[in-house]
Amino acid sequence: MPTLIHLSDLHFGPHHHTHLDELLLRDIATLSPDAVIISGDLTMRARHHEFEQARVFLARIAQPILTIPGNHDQPILTPRDWIERLTRQYARYQKYIHAEIDSALDANGLFVLGLNDNHPLLPGGFWSRSQRAWIEEQLARAARGAVKIIATHHQLVWNGWRPAGFWNSERALEFLAPRGVELVLNGHTHVANALQTSHGIVVARAGTATSGRTRHGNGNAYNLISIDEKQIAVFIRRYDAPANAFVAARAYTFPRQASRR
Repeated sequence: MPTLIHLSDLHFGPHHHTHLDELLLRDIATLSPDAVIISGDLTMRARHHEFEQARVFLARIAQPILTIPGNHDQPILTPRDWIERLTRQYARYQKYIHAEIDSALDANGLFVLGLNDNHPLLPGGFWSRSQRAWIEEQLARAARGAVKIIATHHQLVWNGWRPAGFWNSERALEFLAPRGVELVLNGHTHVANALQTSHGIVVARAGTATSGRTRHGNGNAYNLISIDEKQIAVFIRRYDAPANAFVAARAYTFPRQASRR
């Protein structure tokens, strides 16, 4: 039964709760998932020292990791930053985190594709035509029986207009479903949730694991996801201050569409 830990919106930089890093690392070591997926926004302002802090954190994780950049991982604050944002959008991410922007992870029965969906000027998420072709090509090489997973930053289920989610999300889901994708991982809103769409795809959204920028009364949280032959279970683990630990908060279970084929 493969398991994964889904983190998002770590936001190293201002408002980052450093003490939560140690709790996360302790949980990862204890739970020993088959993979750790981080769906964007490793930094707050894409500053070099923020990426350095993120790199140190990632280096302490022994499990296979897949990361993607989020909208906050693009330079933005100064005129010089804007020039870099328009010409070398992810040079800092590639220097400190991962040389590839879109990447694949094949580990322990999980086949995960991470897709950058950010635009340097427009809000919300997009995939290009070439990214869709890459998705199709990569999914075709997944081992028989592997759980096919997509990670992208912006939420495919909007739940309102703020903050902006993935544009044309219905089209994206219609594209993924016949190619055997069973699970999509998002972040961006800082509000954890999970549901199953009419296409049979489970969409799990992680809250912010370590940032003080929580929203709508939701605290810091991450997702623990387990998959067996019949179902996908998403456990939201939220930080509890009195216990000084991440504890079970909500659980969702969904039937696997693959089990019906």
